[in-house]
Amino acid sequence: MTEALLDHQGTVSIGGRTITNLRLADDIDGLAGTEEELGKLVKRFDDTSSKFGMEINAEKTKLMTNTSQPLTNKITLNGQELEAVSQFKYLGAIMNEKGSHTEVISRAAHTAKAMANSSQCGKTRRSV
Repeated sequence: MTEALLDHQGTVSIGGRTITNLRLADDIDGLAGTEEELGKLVKRFDDTSSKFGMEINAEKTKLMTNTSQPLTNKITLNGQELEAVSQFKYLGAIMNEKGSHTEVISRAAHTAKAMANSSQCGKTRRSV
C-alpha cells in the first residue's frame, strides 16, 4: 500500500504532522480531509491492489466522517457504493465522529512501551 500512498499528500494533520493512513496487520485506514480526496484515495488503493492481483472487499470497506454532516458524494469500489458508518472499531477502541483520540493514543503508547521493553529483554547489563 506504500505505492498507493506515494503521492498522496493528505490534509489531515495531528500535532502539525500530516497523517495519511493508519495500518495494523492486514487493516489499513486511509485518512483524507475532503470527500474528493477520500474518493481519490480509495481509487488509488484499488488501482494499486489490482496491480498486485489483490481485490479490496467493498462490503468490508466503510467510510466515516468526523462531522455530523453526511457524505454528499457517492464513493464506489468495483461499482459498489461504499457504506458510510457513524462508528468503527480500531485497535479495540470505538471510533466515531467525535473521535477516540485519547483511547487510541493511550493504546499506541502502551504498545510502544511494551515493544521497547521486549527489545530490552535480550540485553544484559554489566557492572564494573
